[in-house]
Amino acid sequence: MTPGGRTPWGYGDFAIVVVAGIVGSFAGTLVATLALLDPLSIRGFTVVFAGQVAGSLGALGFLGPRRGTGDLRRDLGLVLRLRDAWGLPAGVGLQFLVALAVSPLVRLLFPDGPPEQTIAGIAANARDPLDLVLLFLAVVVVAPVVEETIYRGLLLRRIQRSFGTTWAVIGSAAVFALVHLFDPNALAAVPGLFLVGLALAASAVRFGDLGVPIFVHAGVNLTGVVVLVLGDRLVAELERLAEEAVEAIVVVARLVG
Repeated sequence: MTPGGRTPWGYGDFAIVVVAGIVGSFAGTLVATLALLDPLSIRGFTVVFAGQVAGSLGALGFLGPRRGTGDLRRDLGLVLRLRDAWGLPAGVGLQFLVALAVSPLVRLLFPDGPPEQTIAGIAANARDPLDLVLLFLAVVVVAPVVEETIYRGLLLRRIQRSFGTTWAVIGSAAVFALVHLFDPNALAAVPGLFLVGLALAASAVRFGDLGVPIFVHAGVNLTGVVVLVLGDRLVAELERLAEEAVEAIVVVARLVG
């Protein structure tokens, strides 16, 4: 018990918040279906995701006054400051580094190419500006805040109390990665998610709250959204730029020679 007579946040609370999110996503799926929205379309996904977020936040809101000090800022480090926005470009860089690090393993495990994650298929269905805005708000703005609160705010700190910082960083990163297997097609993404989870957990420990991890997480997700939405167009553009660079080098080499 804390001095105020409340019970500290525990593993059971983490489970309640996660389950509440799952229940909320089922409720969102029902609402989307009744509204004649395909849950695999961006607008249907937004409704499902809103249900998940409502479930998780509802559980956090219910448990908050009964746990720790009752203040999510103090108990879980839930803060968002403009000065931490440098984490956004850091997250973009982290995403590229992680992709490079895990690509040999992914190619080894999936020689015919990794399965397409559900979110990738949803993002590919973006048809108009509203779809893009909804996808951006869900994945880049809301998801980092909610997920950091759950995994780095609640779970990381709980493990840290029992097993110390090192195991807290590793354990919270592992759970963060494995939870994504609710989508079976996300198997190929697990190694990368684990590395991202390690970086996010380490930054939460380093800075003492969730301000920087939230922005880093947003940068990671932003990069993923851009790649998913642009897809082949982005690859084609990069190939074009690479060809132009090679041609320029050849021209310079001839002039110098």
